[in-house]
This record gives sequence, structure tokens and C-alpha cells, in this order.
Amino acid sequence: MLEAKRGQIVIIKCPKFPELEGIISAVESDRLEIYYSKDYESYAWALSEGDEIFVKVHTQFGIKPMNSMVICSPSGDGKLVIENAKALGIYQKREFVRAAIDFRFFIKKDGQLIGAKSVDISAGGVKFVPDEYIFAVNDFIELKFLNEEFGKDIDFSAQIINIFGDKIIAKYTEISEFDRDKIAGFCLRVLSEKG
Repeated sequence: MLEAKRGQIVIIKCPKFPELEGIISAVESDRLEIYYSKDYESYAWALSEGDEIFVKVHTQFGIKPMNSMVICSPSGDGKLVIENAKALGIYQKREFVRAAIDFRFFIKKDGQLIGAKSVDISAGGVKFVPDEYIFAVNDFIELKFLNEEFGKDIDFSAQIINIFGDKIIAKYTEISEFDRDKIAGFCLRVLSEKG
């Protein structure tokens, strides 16, 4: 079921601007409160109550596209309220904002703990360079992110889905929604800071 939940990424499109990206900060049956970064402030301020918009909500199971409208104009605290409408269809392809960021983390495979350096990260997976190359496509691994940006250690499972030269791509297989939200928020902050 493609339900909108707190922490999910939202892409808003309308004739006034190309695209506004944000994160759901609160959900009600008829409305979504969206937090957007300063990078999108000028786009947000172009919106008025009643404006019709096209929205893609990136849920855990796929993308919920919907025709929506602005319920409350943007506020000074970087929030916007839009209609929580019916999905137009279902996109099963997972899409998450990806941020290029270099930080150290640990991987556990077959009881062995290996260090790694991230190349980029999203709320759906991570591309990394390991200290040791003992991985193969389809391997199941455990990851531990220690980065202070997440506000906590994040432990979860993943599967190796591709290997390109020295870079390995892993897709998260078992991760809590809370931890996925932490990673999604981290990616948006990184992109906002890089401008």
C-alpha cells in the first residue's frame, strides 16, 4: 500500500517552477505538511493557497503520484501544507534522493568486520569502496553507520546488487522506517549545503 508517512521524500511540480523537493513532516488523512530546504524557498514562495500541483511521494514500496493542491501557503519556518489526494497510479521503481558524501562505516559479512568508505548514499542504498574485497553480487551483509549526522548509530541489513570496478552498490533489505527517514533527511541536508 502506497501510504504517505512522515519522513518520506516528496517532489512537487507545477507551471511556476521546475521542481520542489521536500520531506513530509506531518500526515493527516486529507493533508500533508511538507518541510523544504532553503534551496527551494523561492519556489515555495511562488505557491499560493488553491494552486494545483503534481506530486510524487516516495513511499517504502513505490512512488505515489497524485494531483494535489496547496492548502496553506508556505510559512516562514520552511513548511507547506498540501492535499493528501488519491494516487493516480503505481510506480514500483524505488527512487530516493542520492547524495555524494564521503564517510566511514562498517560492514559485517560472515562474521568478519570490514571498514568501508561511502561514495554516495540514499534512503534506498549505498555505493561504497571497502577496505577488503571479499564481496560478490547477491551477498547479504550487515551495515553499521556511525556518522554523527544521523544523530544515532544505524544498524541494518543490505544486499550487494552490483560491482563496478572498486565500487560496490548495496540495497537495504531490512531497515526501520525511522532509520530510513534519518538517512533521507541526511541526504537532503547534504544536498542543501552543497547548493
